[in-house]
Amino acid sequence: MRHTLRFTGVGGQGVLLAGEIMAACKIANGGYGLKTATYTSQVRGGATVVDITLDDEEIRYPYANEGEIDFMLSVADVSYQQFKSGVKPGGIIVVDPNLVHPTDDDRKHWTIYEIPIITIAKEEVGNVITQSVVALAIANTMTEVLPEQSLIDTMLSKVPPKVHAANRKAYELGKKYALEAMGK
Repeated sequence: MRHTLRFTGVGGQGVLLAGEIMAACKIANGGYGLKTATYTSQVRGGATVVDITLDDEEIRYPYANEGEIDFMLSVADVSYQQFKSGVKPGGIIVVDPNLVHPTDDDRKHWTIYEIPIITIAKEEVGNVITQSVVALAIANTMTEVLPEQSLIDTMLSKVPPKVHAANRKAYELGKKYALEAMGK
């Protein structure tokens, strides 16, 4: 079964790493995973989007089809506004409410959850760089597209050992906030 996810932010926020981890995890579990990133002309501070396609069968087209994305997570309003139209009607969008401002029409079109991703990383984990792992945990908890332990193992293989504890904490907090947002 095919799943398409989109992470958006601005350059330097770690959305690309989260996409890379999800794709690598799917491949490690015998499927196909693809991360396709788009950058604006600015490396830091410019709108960034990464689309993640996960499938049990070979992926023949490397880009997500606009209007067919199942899940999007955004930590920057500029990229949210630019890339939200790719999410299918009724799809799930998670936004950081301190940074992203969905309209009332957006709330009618998509299921929107507000989770303060960057605040969680900065204040509860104590390391803002872990925001990509908080996002990763939220995405997987809400979509259940990958086996959780395998995703955690893949994530830990992509970060230096000295930050494993912080990243484990970031994952657990992301999962906790996702479950709370969904009322579970």
